[in-house]
Amino acid sequence: MSPGGTTTDAEPVRMQATRLLDRFAAVARPGPWKAPMVHHHVGGRHGFRLVVGVCVHGDEVGPLPAAVELVEELRAGTEDYGGILTIFVGNPAAVQAGRRLMDSDLNRVFLPSPPDDREGRRALALQPILAQADLFLDLHQTGTPTAEAFYTLPWRELDGAWARALAGARLWMTRPWGQVFSTGTCCADEYVRALGPPALTLELSEKGLRPETEAEASRVLRRLLRLAEDHASGRRDIHQAAREQPELEFMHEVLREPFGDPRRALRPGLSNLASVRAGDLLSPPGAIEVRSPIDGLLVFPKYPSRDSHGRARSPVPAEIFRIATPLPDHPRTLWGEGGLAADLAEGGAAEPANGAEAARAP
Repeated sequence: MSPGGTTTDAEPVRMQATRLLDRFAAVARPGPWKAPMVHHHVGGRHGFRLVVGVCVHGDEVGPLPAAVELVEELRAGTEDYGGILTIFVGNPAAVQAGRRLMDSDLNRVFLPSPPDDREGRRALALQPILAQADLFLDLHQTGTPTAEAFYTLPWRELDGAWARALAGARLWMTRPWGQVFSTGTCCADEYVRALGPPALTLELSEKGLRPETEAEASRVLRRLLRLAEDHASGRRDIHQAAREQPELEFMHEVLREPFGDPRRALRPGLSNLASVRAGDLLSPPGAIEVRSPIDGLLVFPKYPSRDSHGRARSPVPAEIFRIATPLPDHPRTLWGEGGLAADLAEGGAAEPANGAEAARAP
């Protein structure tokens, strides 16, 4: 476990995370990949390809200790996976700087022509790795406290089976297949799903280094290896493994409040999954008034850094908050299987977003 218990203050977190990066770099072997801060493991028993991402946002370092420990144990032979496993640290420069990002949001620029900046170049370097995944797991943390861990991804039967079997959270923030997380962008998991394979994003906890987050990330990663091993060997396919776990609870976003004026701000202390009522005042005293338009649960309240005039610094988030409510029925009942089946039901073949269809090797 991380020494010293919970660490959330920026500078101690940055220093501990930098030491963890050094440990990762000391043992990681990139295999065929040219991108730095990548470890590639080949077990030799089967070809099921797992890809795991941590620290796609540089201040979400909570899963990093578990990833480092797993790589060390794979190298030492005390942990095993019979297939192919690639683990990457998404934005090591931002981790070292103790920041969410350097120039742009890495988890929005997995595009055929990303911006010509540090995150854009990193996205291009990671895309070939993502394109080979049979399953991608992206471990994240929220910017503010969260009542519990949750998945966030669109509904598809196959992704749902992996999410339920993995038991990383009981709550799934879902949406119809084809609805993107943020308009005009492409997240890492969206890049993979556009190619066909399942991809899960799991929000584990509030950002920071916490023993409980490390322990949960470690449990999830070890369970992922066992599930993939069973699935690839034919001992137990993922749908069978899913049925052995409790059904997930489904929420869906019903409102995305545009950030708009960069002077808009939320009052301190708002957390993920906090209950709000229509008309609740969400802004601090003296600021431009921000109220909740509807009842629901607050999701991803944004607290960007600000300049001396109180304006949010660029890049300004697309939304200042989102609101979710319980899904009225199981997504299978509402939307069918999702994925290609949903696209065909609408009268056309699936159209992978952002040119990703060309990336996956046969």
